[in-house]
This record gives sequence, C-alpha cells and structure tokens, in this order.
Amino acid sequence: MSNDLARKYRVDVSTDGITWVQINGVNDFNPNVANNDQDASAYDTDGWSVSETTMKSWTASVKALVRRTAGVLDAGLALCKATQLVFGDAQRLYVRWYLRDTGKEAVQGRAIVSYNRSKTGVADLDEVTVEFKGDGALATVADVTVTTPVPQLVSATPSGAAAGALVTITGAYFTSVTGAAGVKFGATNATNYSIVSDAVIVATVPTGTAGAADITVTNATGASAALAYTRGS
Repeated sequence: MSNDLARKYRVDVSTDGITWVQINGVNDFNPNVANNDQDASAYDTDGWSVSETTMKSWTASVKALVRRTAGVLDAGLALCKATQLVFGDAQRLYVRWYLRDTGKEAVQGRAIVSYNRSKTGVADLDEVTVEFKGDGALATVADVTVTTPVPQLVSATPSGAAAGALVTITGAYFTSVTGAAGVKFGATNATNYSIVSDAVIVATVPTGTAGAADITVTNATGASAALAYTRGS
C-alpha cells in the first residue's frame, strides 16, 4: 500500500465550463466541503442527539507562484486575476480538480473568486492565493483526459562542459522522456542520459564543436523550448 502525495491534484478554471485552462505553479491546494447540521433531536430519539444536514457549502484555496512567459501572466492565473475588481457573473469562474496523472476523481463547480498576493517579502518569490467560494453544487464529473505538458527547462550545470562530461538538467515533466532523441545539445542527440526524477536529468555532453549548443528535452507530447547552453572544448 502506498501513500498519496499532497501534490496529486491538478486545478483548472474556465469561464464557460467547456474550455479549461490549467493553473500552473500551484504549491498548495486545499478543497473543503462543510455541512450545515441542524439538531433533529426529539422526545422519541430516546435521549440521543440526532442531527440532519440541511445544506452543504464548499470552498477551495489555491496558492500559486506567479509565472510569466515573455511578460505574459500564466493563462490560468490571468483568468482568476480578471475577477479581482469586478462583480456579478464576471467574478465567477468554473473550477475543477482531478488526479494529475490519471484524470480520475474529477469534481467541478462554479465559484466566486478572489485573487490576492500572499508573499511580499524582499526575498520571496511572487505568490498569490486564489480563493474559490462555491456558488451552487460541487459535483463529480467524468474522468478528465490528461495530457502531459512538454518538458520545461530551468537550468543546466555546470556551464561550459566539454564532450563526455556530465551535465545536470533541471526542470519539469521529464519522466515520459523516451528514445535516443530525448535530450539534445544543439542538433546532436545525447545518447547517454539518466532520468533521475520528473525534474532532473543527468546527460553526457555529446561530441561536437565548442560553442553554442542549446539544450532541448523531448517527451511523448513534444519538445521543450531551447535552454541556452555553451559547450566547452
């Protein structure tokens, strides 16, 4: 028997409940369903307290690191942020969550959304808290089709490694890397590499001329954006 990981969920938002956008950078997620219980005790309950649930309410809290590509805010967070200064329907979004690996255990509802910064220290990464307050029922839905994103590259160390040296590549979505073309330095495949985890690959720099040899990683979905790298001599 294995233990579940807290990070097992993926969270999506939508304006219409049809077209969904993932919230990226999530580092904490806490959904909650609460009962409104009323005392139903009576003389004929033989001295025992009895309760009935007359209403239910639900909330979900998401903390996420703010990410931008070419200055553009992550699309999922952008949808949430758009509710920040408005009222009525414009302050509501559909939200769903499900197991990130299988798409199972999916639930969905519509909610009033609030969006606020949650870290403001000089050494902090920019983080926001998005609160979803249920506006109606939270219901189970059909399994969601899960597509693994293309790899995302963050760093490669050491810099300037020569052919035959080991380079540690960090990022995300590496575990589905397959085949000899999984890692490239420039146009050359790294035929020797080891997938340490979903976020770490150790690769041997292939033979080639010293100079620019941008790194790309490919998984079953596609290729990452190139990470600038200079091969040593």
